[in-house]
Amino acid sequence: MSHSLESKTGVDRPVTVIKTYTVPAAEADRFVEAYQENARIMATQPGFLRSRLHRPLADAPEARFVHIADWSSGTALDLATANPEWHAALRRLFDDSGLHITSEPAAYRVAVELNPS
Repeated sequence: MSHSLESKTGVDRPVTVIKTYTVPAAEADRFVEAYQENARIMATQPGFLRSRLHRPLADAPEARFVHIADWSSGTALDLATANPEWHAALRRLFDDSGLHITSEPAAYRVAVELNPS
């Protein structure tokens, strides 16, 4: 399984990347530290708006993290995910023998938005 977004978004409007990572609970802190290298690279890319990595509140045998990143457009995301430096960082993250990560990436566009009235 590839860990990057293989297909181009084909969207020149704002997009949100939602990606889950599951690691054994004992590896959760190590994952957060290792993940930050990848996040720092993406944060410097044109079109990057913001990113958050959410950690579960409850303890469980596996920690399921949710990463949410907003981009100004799918085109900007496509260019960012083609960055060789990011691919190398992603490879280091998933090749780390001390981490046992599973992941599911996807890019989304807003279908319905609600705001306080």
